[in-house]
Amino acid sequence: MMNTKKVFALLLALSMVLSLCACTSKNPSDTGEDKPSEPFVVNACIASEPETIDPGLISSVDGSTYTQHQFENLMKYKMIDEKVADDSNMLKTEIVPGQAASYEVSDDLCVYTFTLRDDIFWSDGQAVTANDFVYSWRRLVDPATASDYGYFLDNIVVNAAAIQAGEKDKSELGVEAVDEKTFKVTLEAPCAYFLEMCAFASLVPLREDIVEGNDNWTDPANIVVNGPYKVVEWVHDSYIRMEPNEKYYDVENLGPDAIVWWLSDSETAILSAYQSGEYSFIETFPSDMIESLQASGDCFINPYVGTYYLYLNCSKITDWRVRAAMVLSVDRENIVKNVTQGGQSPATGFVASGILDSTGTDFAYGVSELGAIYNTLQEKYPDADLSTYAGKCELAKKLYDEAVADGKWDPQTTVVYNFNTNDTHKAIAEACGSDWQTVLGMSISTENQEWATYTNGLGEHNFGAARLGWIADYNDPVTYLELLVTGNSYNYGLYSNEEYDKAITEAKATLAGAERDQLLYKAEEILFGEEGFPVCPIYYYTNMYCMKGLSNVGYTTMGYFFFWYAEAAK
Repeated sequence: MMNTKKVFALLLALSMVLSLCACTSKNPSDTGEDKPSEPFVVNACIASEPETIDPGLISSVDGSTYTQHQFENLMKYKMIDEKVADDSNMLKTEIVPGQAASYEVSDDLCVYTFTLRDDIFWSDGQAVTANDFVYSWRRLVDPATASDYGYFLDNIVVNAAAIQAGEKDKSELGVEAVDEKTFKVTLEAPCAYFLEMCAFASLVPLREDIVEGNDNWTDPANIVVNGPYKVVEWVHDSYIRMEPNEKYYDVENLGPDAIVWWLSDSETAILSAYQSGEYSFIETFPSDMIESLQASGDCFINPYVGTYYLYLNCSKITDWRVRAAMVLSVDRENIVKNVTQGGQSPATGFVASGILDSTGTDFAYGVSELGAIYNTLQEKYPDADLSTYAGKCELAKKLYDEAVADGKWDPQTTVVYNFNTNDTHKAIAEACGSDWQTVLGMSISTENQEWATYTNGLGEHNFGAARLGWIADYNDPVTYLELLVTGNSYNYGLYSNEEYDKAITEAKATLAGAERDQLLYKAEEILFGEEGFPVCPIYYYTNMYCMKGLSNVGYTTMGYFFFWYAEAAK
């Protein structure tokens, strides 16, 4: 899931009027408590204006967070009594049945049969049925939907890949409404992380009569949801306001009377609003303020399974040696120590640290401590010292000069580096550009866009390099590696390698174990071998946030914060 990060003073002030007072704390395990006499409003800022809040079309962590508050899937995230990192007000979560009351798995592990709860309703009072899941899942894989996540069920659910390829009709997807309360899914092969997928935002149920033929169905006046909160007001480029869905089965135990999601991409403005008390939760702020914010007890750093990386456009930087040189010459240590300053670690591969193989080993370091970026190059160039930045730069210059000498790269070319508007992204772009110019003599120009239009621009493939962040959708290397399969909607750099594609396809059809692990390790080695280097991993994420006045907030290392049962901090 992609990671992203204008506010009117009058609107801010109005929100504060609603949230001035602390309220009686509330525990979701208790029932029958009276509501606080004054409204309890959570004011949070996690990103700028979203591209969409349509669950079938979202592609970012913020879009998914909004979805997780408005919709509930077969499985859901539930808070457990265990704090995250050093913040006693932030709780870990686990995946448990949500709209499903129970589920059964066939002996061959390929058929999942979910029995839905009897007390689940849409916000307009209509019952949630198995057909709502059938419609949503078919819509997601339908090429006509053009969802960035259309690939999500490929080689997992029967016929999903063929439907995406236009070879079968969406009605042939391996899902079935046995009756109104029974939803059956047939898989191509056993999938160890399938239940995690069933908590993912893109697979939530949708009402066909609400969505179909209505491009404005997500407007507050039109939207119908089945989750704990519902959008009641959306002032574009300013805020999204959600209030409890009175038809949600656990509405009596919800915490906030409203959640206001403020929309901004200015780190300084966001921090200023937090420090003035206008916001109670933020995820974006200037990196040079991290130390002081930690000292004041405002800033916390959570574990986060994600990779910050650059696409290197294979159609514009056609020689792999130039791409490899660009990857090698980035000083990652400098970026995490002097630019981001949030406890991030230099990336050694595309798959994020925290993703595990079948033995429980961190995939990022499963082959060697060097990591996937360097393993194949070390074999090809055994005399290169890839354990030091100086050694990496030496090999980078060698590869770059070879490509130039062979007439495969014009050193007068200016590489265009694209990023979405954000002070930190800009600083990283400047650092990378400086490294490439200093080590390789490359000419770099930078261009930035607002997030709402940025990814559309990526799809036009006009960049030389372009930043993105990917947060794991589930704990398996495939959540990263399938992004670079030929034709994947997120393969913005237009990488294509038959051997790589084959390894990913085989891995998705193989039971968890040593054989599957080797297929996935092999795939990442191919990615950073000859004819490869379509991405330049920069660092592995941490999740920094500031929070005050709140407690009982949920978190998952996939990057979602949950305010369903938030309380005023004591």
